[in-house]
Amino acid sequence: WAVGGLMAAGSLFGAGSDRKAAQNKISYIQEQQKGLGQATAQLNEITGMKTELAEDVYGTSLGGAMSQTGQSLYGLTRQGMGAQSRMGFANSEQLNTSMERGQQGAVDAFGFQRQGLQDVLGQKLMDIAEFKGSEESRINTERERLRFEMEEQQRKAGSGGFIQSLLG
Repeated sequence: WAVGGLMAAGSLFGAGSDRKAAQNKISYIQEQQKGLGQATAQLNEITGMKTELAEDVYGTSLGGAMSQTGQSLYGLTRQGMGAQSRMGFANSEQLNTSMERGQQGAVDAFGFQRQGLQDVLGQKLMDIAEFKGSEESRINTERERLRFEMEEQQRKAGSGGFIQSLLG
């Protein structure tokens, strides 16, 4: 009986320390889960800032391209008017055709620049979306792992072993 009593006492003490360790682990898991919630909020903030920055860069670059095109068109118009005043109206049809080609070239160049900027913006937005999706997946995987670990620790914290179940 003495050996049985010692085993029962050891089981009670062992179960108590296992339960305490499980409760400590539960607290640790809860802190990790809280951190994942903060990481999700930070991810949304970071992707929002990255998106805003990409759009700002696009807007600034587009504004620069528009300004450059406007200056080119203004310069072509001034050159044409100067040439027309020197040549007179006799050659104005040829001059007008030449000016129209120059203006159309400037407009076409702007169109290519704008399309290039839109392509870059689209790629950056896609990269941001891929980054966010990857991070969300990583966070959700970790969240799921912690959920399973939490269930295991709660089971351990709730079980007192064979002897305690007889006494309880």
